[in-house]
Amino acid sequence: MNLKRRIDEKEKCCDFSIHRVSRFIQPGLLLFLSMEPSYGYELIDRLEGLGFNKKSIDIGAIYRNLRKLERDGYVVSSWQKKSERKRRLYRITTEGKVFLDLWVERIRERKAALDRFIRLYRRRQK
Repeated sequence: MNLKRRIDEKEKCCDFSIHRVSRFIQPGLLLFLSMEPSYGYELIDRLEGLGFNKKSIDIGAIYRNLRKLERDGYVVSSWQKKSERKRRLYRITTEGKVFLDLWVERIRERKAALDRFIRLYRRRQK
């Protein structure tokens, strides 16, 4: 089964909340990893920089998603020893870049739908 079809089958619905980051974790992680390899805590800080409330970012969910992305072949990691402790460094794979491209396509589709919604709403207000 091709990657785009797998994504379409997994997508069932989209809950909306101004502070909900859960549906945006994977594309956010992949975006930052496409820029440079990173450690988990760096990725958490960068997600906050996208405008999400720090309290809404579930650190456990970040690491669960990183492990899932790694199991699915979109990310690879290796242990790095820096000072006294070891840390896991994450990198995006070629398939991860394709997956990110598909996420961007899906986000554009959602943005277009939201833009249509807002235009209709504004027309109703006039």
